[in-house]
Amino acid sequence: MGIDYQLHRVSVDIAKGLRQLQKADNELSKGNVDSASKHYNEGLDYFATAVDHAAKADDDAYKKAGNDVDKGNKELQKSIDSLDNGNLDSAADHYADAMDSYDEALGFI
Repeated sequence: MGIDYQLHRVSVDIAKGLRQLQKADNELSKGNVDSASKHYNEGLDYFATAVDHAAKADDDAYKKAGNDVDKGNKELQKSIDSLDNGNLDSAADHYADAMDSYDEALGFI
């Protein structure tokens, strides 16, 4: 779904989990153990969902990095081909594009 979306979901789920823990504390202070237990369990469920979203964001980042490395490899091959054909300007441009793609990939790792 995308790294930013997944990280947003992590933040939302953590906030919801914390809110459930606050409700549980409130219920516990009133002596309502069953209600407090329900809220604690809901809070833990939200935290588990946040962890799932964080794992998905991690997967998305590695896929994005892999795609950027692949793109960089293709640009590097174009640079080599341009050198073989004696076109130094084109080779330099493709080389610069390759380095940009590699830099993007490193930003996700």
